Amino acid sequence: MEHIKFMKIAESLRQYRRAELRDFEDEIGVDPVDKIYMDPLPGDAVLHSVLSSNTTFLLGRKGTGKSTIFTKAQLSMRDKKNIITTYLDVKSLYDMIPTQQTSNEVSANDNISETAFRSHMLRKSMLGQVISELLKKINVSCENLSIWERWTGKKKRYEELRSSLEKIQEEVKTPKLESNELPILQRITTQIRTKNQTENAKTTSEKLGGKGSVKTTGSGSIEASAESSLTDFDKSLDDHEIYNEYSDVVYKSFPFSEIITEIQTLLSECGLSKLVIFLDDFSELSFVDQRLFVDVILSPLNNSSNEAIKLKVAGYPGRVYYGKIDPNKIDTINLDFSDLYESTEVQEMERSAMNYTMGLLETRFNLFEVDIEDYFDCSSNSMDEYYRLLFQASFNVPRIIGHLLHFCYIDRISKGSKINLQAIRLASRKYFEQTVHLYFDKLNRFALEPFENKLDRYNQKELLGTLISEAKETRKRIMGDELGGTYFQGISNPPTSHFIVTPNLNEFFASLESNFLLSKYKNTRNKDGQQVTVYALFYGLVESERFQWGYPPGREYRNYFVQRCFDYTRAVHNYLSNNQTIECNNCGTCYSLDKRESFEMYHWKCPECAVGDCRVVYIADNFKEEFTQLDEDIMLETIEVEILSVLNSEERKMRAGEISHLIDSTHQMVGKRTSKLQELGLIEKGKKDINGKTYNEITELAKRIYFS
Repeated sequence: MEHIKFMKIAESLRQYRRAELRDFEDEIGVDPVDKIYMDPLPGDAVLHSVLSSNTTFLLGRKGTGKSTIFTKAQLSMRDKKNIITTYLDVKSLYDMIPTQQTSNEVSANDNISETAFRSHMLRKSMLGQVISELLKKINVSCENLSIWERWTGKKKRYEELRSSLEKIQEEVKTPKLESNELPILQRITTQIRTKNQTENAKTTSEKLGGKGSVKTTGSGSIEASAESSLTDFDKSLDDHEIYNEYSDVVYKSFPFSEIITEIQTLLSECGLSKLVIFLDDFSELSFVDQRLFVDVILSPLNNSSNEAIKLKVAGYPGRVYYGKIDPNKIDTINLDFSDLYESTEVQEMERSAMNYTMGLLETRFNLFEVDIEDYFDCSSNSMDEYYRLLFQASFNVPRIIGHLLHFCYIDRISKGSKINLQAIRLASRKYFEQTVHLYFDKLNRFALEPFENKLDRYNQKELLGTLISEAKETRKRIMGDELGGTYFQGISNPPTSHFIVTPNLNEFFASLESNFLLSKYKNTRNKDGQQVTVYALFYGLVESERFQWGYPPGREYRNYFVQRCFDYTRAVHNYLSNNQTIECNNCGTCYSLDKRESFEMYHWKCPECAVGDCRVVYIADNFKEEFTQLDEDIMLETIEVEILSVLNSEERKMRAGEISHLIDSTHQMVGKRTSKLQELGLIEKGKKDINGKTYNEITELAKRIYFS
């Protein structure tokens, strides 16, 4: 066995950033993605869909291969002479934009709060940087393709158009406050102040126990002691009318008509048919930023270019906002296995998914010029059994497969032992406990973020706990012959990893699913003929909780999942009714969750104040006490917690680029953050090799504070 090659195979699968795999060119050759690419569907069906002339939204959870597909598609388009392509990593671009340091002179003179002014200018700066970077990338692509050699010069000279695009590029990078933006900012300011005054009055009244008086200003309004935040600005945009007015004003502040005209001129003068723009990590933006990104940038480019511009957008299922882009006029591809391989029979779906796992791994091992069977113990189990287990343990996500192989390398291959089924199960448990579970633990305890984020994560954890408790109780009752009659007889250790719920509950599992704590398995019908969704808990979670994953072998168990004891609809409803309420964002009045249908009918308008919009929120009482006990002095930004987590779990010195591959960031951002962590005494930096590259190592202080 060639240990180092196995390690590199695992690394090539678990890397996070755009899948160009430049680190492996020595082993694979130039353009590695061209060689390692394995389409999720036979006949490269997914790739051909992305290569189509339509705008395409490619949906899939983290690590499902969206970036790899985009890289392969862009490489394939490189040989076409009639199109020009460019690529933007949207999240990385947003991450690298510093908070705008702006003067508040204008806001003071125009009755605009500093929060509203700064939040607005920051948003415009972000959008402007995206447009500027896009124009810059188009310019670079033109140079690389020697577009000037094809220039006909009928409408304008090439240098003239380049100069025009560069001028626009500079203008949008430094946005200015326009006079037509003042009214909406004044309106948002009024809403923020009113909200803060109401909350302060309520807090004061509660402290006084309903007695005493509230100090007012000369104008009669309650003084707001707390400075409003960016969150207040975002919440103001929850109001549809305010958001529509605001997004329209922001859109008009950018010269899109001129930009699109110049792009159309560029294409026509060179005899090109279209510009294809690849946009990655789109769903990583906050919902407000995502809406503005679509309404201000994507919709105009897609809808107003007369087919000259086509978009290829990567996002997460359930976290995509289309805005004015008509979903019926675009292609949408979902990479999750339950959608790609949907079948009436679970076994058929699993076979299709397993074939992809097999093709993915065999292609990768062959390119590294090693035989996959040299690394697996085939004396006791067939390779098909290993492929099946790797699918089950990874939900067919290439990046998770890479993590599983990494743990197998540490535990088996590095010690000269071959991988067996138990090694894969152990790797899945370790990945869950050391990586996935940290999503709930480390971030809630140590990440600097809004209370709403921590509350949402806390409630996800509680919902997951409800599902795990139901699974354990169901197993106990089956083994006690309390459920299922004779159906479960002869099953000594009944699996309880899967469950069913009615489809109207699917939205409540979106966050758990996006973080791989569970996964949609298939759509089917229950014993009463009603439509239900089958979900499966993550394999490593089930291993950690010590119960059985899957279903018993044999045709008589093909409908195992739809037994009534696995229907958790009532349990989930019970959890939600005890932990959610409907609340008005204006007056704060709360209503019972069972009135949801009525609120949907009347577009969520508050019947009490007739002004505010209502929404479903979690009841925070149980979490508030836990939240107040958190130590803000040791809290870090989310990316900083992730950097420390990687250094702690990898147990080695790492370059910024290596860390960035594993946490979905850029090496520039990681380098900037590790410098801050060094100043805090949480990371040590040092030169490790003759090339003088800087390596980062977690300190004992950081281990004691965050990982003891």
